[in-house]
Amino acid sequence: MSMFKRISIEQTKELMENQEVLLADIRDPQSYAAGHMPNAKNINNQNAAEFIQESDKDKPLVVICYHGNSSQPAAQYFAGQGFEEVYSMDGGFELWKLNNPVER
Repeated sequence: MSMFKRISIEQTKELMENQEVLLADIRDPQSYAAGHMPNAKNINNQNAAEFIQESDKDKPLVVICYHGNSSQPAAQYFAGQGFEEVYSMDGGFELWKLNNPVER
């Protein structure tokens, strides 16, 4: 079974600049609606199966939560679903939004 890796905000930005990346924001829908990373998709129990089925598993997948804790088991779950390159972003969206673009 493949494993996920932890990734910093800086490494996430570098990855996003160099290739197409899937961003899975696992925060609650209200928090996602209030602000999220550009191109991030809000993934929850209701749409996770569809996301897994429709996503290109060869593209890097970065899982985002609030602070970088709950994204780790979620990243492990996605790694077990066949995604080749899975990351959990340390610091989460709360750290990202301090110095990086946010969409609403």
